[in-house]
Amino acid sequence: MDASIQYQTQIVGALPAITAYFDELDLAATVDRIVPWEGEIPLGTLVEVLITNRLLRPKALFRIGEWAEAAAVTDYYDLTAAQLNDDRLGRALERLPRHAETIQAALTLKAIEQFRLDVHQIHYDISNVELYGAYEDFQRAEGQETTVPVPAYGRTKSGRKNVKQIQFGLDVTGDGGVPVGHLPLDGNAAEVNSHLENLKRLGQILPKGRLLYIADTKLDAPENLLAIAARGGQFLSGGVLSPQLQGRYLQVRDRLHRIGYFPQSQAKLPPEKRDAYKALEVTEHLEGPVDGQRVRLDYRLIFVWSEAKARQEAATRERHVAKIRAEFEAVGRNLGRYSLKTTEAIIRRLEAAKGKYSEGELFEYHLEQDPSGRFQFDWGLNAAAIQRWEALEGVYVLKTNLPRSTYRLTKVLRLYKGQSQSERRFHHLKGPLAVAPMFLKDPERMAGLLCILIWALMVLALMERQVRRELKGRPLYGLYPEGRPSAAPTGPALRECFGGWCIVIVQQNGTIDRQLAEPTPVQHLILKLLGIHGNRLRTFRRRCGT
Repeated sequence: MDASIQYQTQIVGALPAITAYFDELDLAATVDRIVPWEGEIPLGTLVEVLITNRLLRPKALFRIGEWAEAAAVTDYYDLTAAQLNDDRLGRALERLPRHAETIQAALTLKAIEQFRLDVHQIHYDISNVELYGAYEDFQRAEGQETTVPVPAYGRTKSGRKNVKQIQFGLDVTGDGGVPVGHLPLDGNAAEVNSHLENLKRLGQILPKGRLLYIADTKLDAPENLLAIAARGGQFLSGGVLSPQLQGRYLQVRDRLHRIGYFPQSQAKLPPEKRDAYKALEVTEHLEGPVDGQRVRLDYRLIFVWSEAKARQEAATRERHVAKIRAEFEAVGRNLGRYSLKTTEAIIRRLEAAKGKYSEGELFEYHLEQDPSGRFQFDWGLNAAAIQRWEALEGVYVLKTNLPRSTYRLTKVLRLYKGQSQSERRFHHLKGPLAVAPMFLKDPERMAGLLCILIWALMVLALMERQVRRELKGRPLYGLYPEGRPSAAPTGPALRECFGGWCIVIVQQNGTIDRQLAEPTPVQHLILKLLGIHGNRLRTFRRRCGT
């Protein structure tokens, strides 16, 4: 080997694949076209750098420049680490929220054009980001954009009551779970009230056409369902199993019939070993005012019974009943002793035991004190209440205005089960993309970071969707150890597969040549599935090796 030739390697990971998808979406040019910006570095470039950071190194937004230099991102964009300072990136985040809808609409149209993305079926759900630190009581200024969420105390997903949060709604397509919109929400906003605003935003983002809007039980409010119907849309919602509907179900449960649905996890099991699903539908009528007009709606009310859900709820009931029973037995053993020396103290202890779980309503007790001061305590389980409880295990309700002729019960249930795509994308946001912890104080920058995260998730989801479509149901080998097959490769797994990819830097006679290392067979296959050909692989503005 010639001693005058020096070789270095630099890890770039999935950077070449990610930037190829940026080009497909025309991401930087779209941002630059829509958002006014006076900085020396184009805003679209800064946005791509931040998205790349979320995809390759999802850590707190701190010293981005140093990371970008080490990851060859500065080389790709012809920048220096000093140019990617916190102040410049913070100002970039502040510019995004006001124009987020317009940018998202343009990116969605590009996804439809380049990837033939179907946006006629949308799944919506909300999640939260918990904030840590001394956040002041922010108040929305008069006329301030609702695109900026206000940190506030609210009902957190973790159950913590001492932290503030912001919330956001996420819209993903039924076709691959690709994010096509998000709705920033205040920390104390109620989900049931977010649907009308979200539908309005979708109307501005998505191309014109009939929309099927799918959400959980928080959509089940008369004003929401009527608003969708008034606009000619279609909905599929989880319903609230109210006491009234419980009674109605018990009256018709004998008419339930088995349907052909089964979860994908049981597809390889023989039919007789799959969990059973039964359903029954009736027609319901709803009417009320929408924008000053009287709207009438006939929709399908569907009762569904799931054997798997019934089994799980029965186990939960038995576990909770056992815990409450143990509390009652402890009270019975210690009557008149310790802290159980008065009727009020005993009742307080019993009611506390019943209040721990909803199954507490199954317990009955009688307590009295005779003249000598001795307590008489009798308790038991209400047989009729248990029978009713067991009859309702495994039951849930769906509501939809989809036509019966083309959407049979099995198809409706399968569509609703696709709601798990929203939950899966939340998992990616909070795991591989690290939406939290959020070390930002200014709500405008929080809203800007949400934009970055959603667009990063969009890129990741498009890559995942493309690979799965090209596989056409075949497993992918090489992602898992020991050559185990991956039946449904995920975006994060595809990204991690490129973790060790690097460029080779050759220095000779004062010249520097950069060559992208030869991909492994698995990486080469994934690039082919992604539709990225060798002549599109770049680690800086011009193609490697030229």
